[in-house]
Amino acid sequence: MKKQLRVSSILPTTFLSTGLLSSLLLLPSISSANEQEQAAQEASPWAGSAELGFIQTSGNSDTQSFNGKFNLVHELEPNTTSLKLEALTSEEDGTSSKEKYLAELKYDYAVSDRSYVASFLGYEDDRFNGYEYQSTIAVGYGYKAWNDKEKGKLELEVGPGFRRNVLEQRNEDNEKIEEEAVGRASLNLLVNIGEGAKFTEVLSVEGGDSKIVYKSDMGIQSTLVGALAMKINYQVKHTTDVPEGKKNTDSLVGVTLVYSF
Repeated sequence: MKKQLRVSSILPTTFLSTGLLSSLLLLPSISSANEQEQAAQEASPWAGSAELGFIQTSGNSDTQSFNGKFNLVHELEPNTTSLKLEALTSEEDGTSSKEKYLAELKYDYAVSDRSYVASFLGYEDDRFNGYEYQSTIAVGYGYKAWNDKEKGKLELEVGPGFRRNVLEQRNEDNEKIEEEAVGRASLNLLVNIGEGAKFTEVLSVEGGDSKIVYKSDMGIQSTLVGALAMKINYQVKHTTDVPEGKKNTDSLVGVTLVYSF
């Protein structure tokens, strides 16, 4: 009887000890798996964001506006490739008042920690600016004047290029296609101004014999929750010479939701 009691009292203790030992043995493998998963995420060469803004008003006038953006970056030293897509549409009382599509592709090849070869290809289709489309290709020198992972960055680029625009109607010289060599300079600034908040500015100047085009894209972004943020954006484009009846300056103020991945 005493032996049975002793055995029954030992068994639970043995099972408990075995369970604890098994758990302790599993901890390193679980920790290692988590570390490997985290390292894989950190090492991913892909990054990007998607923005969406929509405004609808009704009453004396019915207005609908849509603003969407998509950015994708693939960085694998010494190569960095980035894609930027934008779409803007607006209707008032059922009539289209704004329709614009933009695509930009950049490829950078690093030659040192700060210097890189920068290439740019841009395409813009604005249905209300007098052009069927506008396009630019440029290759030049890029320099990372400031690059701090925690505080921000400043990138400067300059180089020659070529511009090709197709007019909706022929100009005073009876030409519909504008082609010329250009010089292009750009600035890309990002400043982390607080926890989950940042300021961005992308500025470019593109000049040729016929005209100079200035573009500015300024934004302030603040994290709402997780990967979701809100962004206030101000865009300006100024062209020194435009088709007859068109304005030299276009501007846009928008508020969008941003999802980063």
